[in-house]
Amino acid sequence: MSNLHQEQQAIAQAAQVIALRQEGVSIANIMKATGMKERKVKDLIKDIVKAPKIKTPAAKIQTPLAKTVDRVYPLAKRQHGIREYELREIMHEEYGSKWDTTTGRYVSSYDPNDLKYVKQKVRIRAAEDDCNVLFTPDWVDEAAPTAGREFLEAAAKDIAARIEEHTNQYMELYATRWREDSEEADLAQRKQQYAAKRHLLKLAIQGYGMEPLVKLLERSLALTDLLEGTPDAPMTIVGASGENLDYYPEPVDNNPFLDFVESQGWLKEVEDRFV
Repeated sequence: MSNLHQEQQAIAQAAQVIALRQEGVSIANIMKATGMKERKVKDLIKDIVKAPKIKTPAAKIQTPLAKTVDRVYPLAKRQHGIREYELREIMHEEYGSKWDTTTGRYVSSYDPNDLKYVKQKVRIRAAEDDCNVLFTPDWVDEAAPTAGREFLEAAAKDIAARIEEHTNQYMELYATRWREDSEEADLAQRKQQYAAKRHLLKLAIQGYGMEPLVKLLERSLALTDLLEGTPDAPMTIVGASGENLDYYPEPVDNNPFLDFVESQGWLKEVEDRFV
């Protein structure tokens, strides 16, 4: 091998060492790549600044929580925030749902704690970005939020007064043990008045009680008939076959979230508003 060729090879090897070092390669790996001795490598790179090691960010784990927060955050930053139905739709989609064969409805897989944690994470992100987020109830009118709130508050006072009026009228007509003048009779009437008001609310307000309205009516009818001494056949919920439905197979070709919304009565509220 000629001296010229050896010199060219040495220059090329030295250039390779320098290039590897500039890329951040360690001395040990340079020695492996070039076959040079450690002393020779160190002599060549003594004035070369090693490039900083770039850390590759860890891949973000796409959990239902993380995906929900990513979708909710930009909506919550809007001037009027994110509405309740928008938040719940995203939660329903990201956390999934399952068919309840005993009620014939889709049940969301998230629970109140999941909803609370999503809101908390969104607020934390907003604080880090120095911005505001809003979670807006569906009843709010963005164009007139104060007027709408005041209307509902006034209506609530009126409804509360009417409930008291009907409860008092009921007690005037149907108070138990009204002929008695005793502490026991007074206690029974106070308990009756409280129970009558709650029963009235359960009958008038969907979802106020845990028991479905049709079941409440059925149970009340059976009880009062027994007390009257004229028991009738209790009401039953029947299917197309005429038999009680204890199992509801999951339907096909449907939208689980729309079924869930309908089961909550939201669609009916929208229809009533625009009719």
